[in-house]
Amino acid sequence: MTRPTVGRRQILAVAGISMVGALAACNGESTDTQHLRLSSWNIPTDLASYQRIADAFVADHPGTSVSVEVTTGQFHQWFITRLAADLAPDIIRITPQQLGRYAANGSLVDLTQAVPPEYREDWSEPFWAIGQRENGLFGIFQHTDNFITFYDRQVMEEIGVTPPQAIEDAWHWDEFLEIAQEVKQVTGRYAFSYGWSGPETAYRWMPLIYQNGGAFLGEDGLTPSMDTEEAIGALEFGRRWYTDGLVSPSNMSKSGGGHVDFDLFNTGQVGMALTNPEAIASFDEARPGEWGVAPMIRNSGEASDLGGNTLAVTRSSKNPELAAELVAYMTSRENIQSFCHDGNWIPSRTSLSAQDIGYAAHEDVMQLFIDQGGTIPLSMVRAQSGEYFSSLNAVFADYLDLCLLGELTPQETSEQMMEAMLSVTSR
Repeated sequence: MTRPTVGRRQILAVAGISMVGALAACNGESTDTQHLRLSSWNIPTDLASYQRIADAFVADHPGTSVSVEVTTGQFHQWFITRLAADLAPDIIRITPQQLGRYAANGSLVDLTQAVPPEYREDWSEPFWAIGQRENGLFGIFQHTDNFITFYDRQVMEEIGVTPPQAIEDAWHWDEFLEIAQEVKQVTGRYAFSYGWSGPETAYRWMPLIYQNGGAFLGEDGLTPSMDTEEAIGALEFGRRWYTDGLVSPSNMSKSGGGHVDFDLFNTGQVGMALTNPEAIASFDEARPGEWGVAPMIRNSGEASDLGGNTLAVTRSSKNPELAAELVAYMTSRENIQSFCHDGNWIPSRTSLSAQDIGYAAHEDVMQLFIDQGGTIPLSMVRAQSGEYFSSLNAVFADYLDLCLLGELTPQETSEQMMEAMLSVTSR
């Protein structure tokens, strides 16, 4: 998972031309082409992968060129500004949680005609639902990530616990809390950490609601439902993390910027971490051979975090059909396989296993992440990829922290969160 330095492909991308386009220009060929721009997060490995796949597409499509650019600053501010000026990239790499508002307001292009008929068969219903709407397909899920349980091998040996390996044997909440109390005694500080990385990722705690049989929004993806017994029970469970001193007060949804969860684990302040695949590189560097993994915790139901990205075509594209064709090309089985191999990502296609991807290390861990992806509930996907989710997530972050800090009881949190959520969805 070590990210390489920026190479020649990225330099060409910043200049605004693909490798193939650059060679054509050097050879004196016409540069009067259909040009596409793809914007991605600033991950050098991914930028190189996108450009490599784009170059192959260009080679099969004479008269085209593709540049890979970097999405900068705060995503919504950046994207809205460019849409308003009709300068947004043709193709945008966007999270499921960001996609809904733009699919609803006409900022994204329907990809239906560009997608081969058999594509739908290789995505789970929840993963396909991220981009699918009644009036079209506005994104294709490229890769995912989710949460499992990392643990300190020495700590588990000391308390005499053998962590489960199969998802169906995952620790239930009461069992997990009992083990957490023992872990806390060994570390002398806290028991576990949770993988928030800032206020915009408060939604990463939502799987706990679904594990308890609750839901953030109803089946329609619009009606707030944080007033149910199950949702309030999840808030009570989270509150115990802090009242019992099991989780550090520095590790909360709005104050847990960066990788607080990694740091707590790497310094031995916790013996478990509920977090995503990014932890692997950090833990390997700081504590090689000292950690293991178990499935994500569960209760009456199973659920894990919905991470990853979708590729979508924006309304700014002057060549939307060509851009949609490129999105379909980039999400082919072969290209998702190579992209996930190069970036150490988890594939969105159900037919790809860890062995198919050929990860450089920890194939068993990556397979557990792939399997855990199958526990992500459809109703949670619809909630998080919905029209109002960006605003609702901000509400969730505010009230979740107030509950975890003990400023509000779980019941008070539910009441005030519901009022704030209804003010958003009734606009």
